[in-house]
Amino acid sequence: MKFEKEITVEINTSLKKLEGILKENNFKIKEIFDINDIYLLNKNIEKSNNSLELLKNCVLIRHIIEKNKEYKMITYKYKEYNDKNEITKQGKINCHIDSIDEAKELFKYLNYEKLLEIYDHSFVYSNGEDEFVVQCVNNKHIYIEVEDKCHYIDKEYKNIEEMKKVINKYNIPIKSNDYFVKKAEVEMLEK
Repeated sequence: MKFEKEITVEINTSLKKLEGILKENNFKIKEIFDINDIYLLNKNIEKSNNSLELLKNCVLIRHIIEKNKEYKMITYKYKEYNDKNEITKQGKINCHIDSIDEAKELFKYLNYEKLLEIYDHSFVYSNGEDEFVVQCVNNKHIYIEVEDKCHYIDKEYKNIEEMKKVINKYNIPIKSNDYFVKKAEVEMLEK
């Protein structure tokens, strides 16, 4: 399993205003892609009000669509939390597949059912100094994700505090100072 560090914040402004803030700070779009995730949960798992516990047991069927290519995979995300529900350790493992429909069929026979779906339209931004991903989720929420390893600049953020500073130094308005927003949990709570 590949372990990584990242933070996710929900933005407290419109996408248009966020784009203005980014432009003022010399950010440019490096990549645009879509991720469609189907969260599946075994029917034998007892449904509870603890959405994080339910999500820990989910398997995702993931479809990533880029400009000239696409990826289909089964993904398992592993997360550990502290008493404040901050993510202390996370990782994921991907298994590439040929067919989303065949994967759905397989999990149906393995006694899994769909818990939720997330449609994520993403933009990777960089200004040569910093890099992050702006995500528009289910046409309702806007998030910024900062990963420890940058893809378009030669930089690796050393820790969570350094990643938080990336958001704060550009005065990007975020909701509730939560740097560990769980997009799937937000969607579950809205259901």
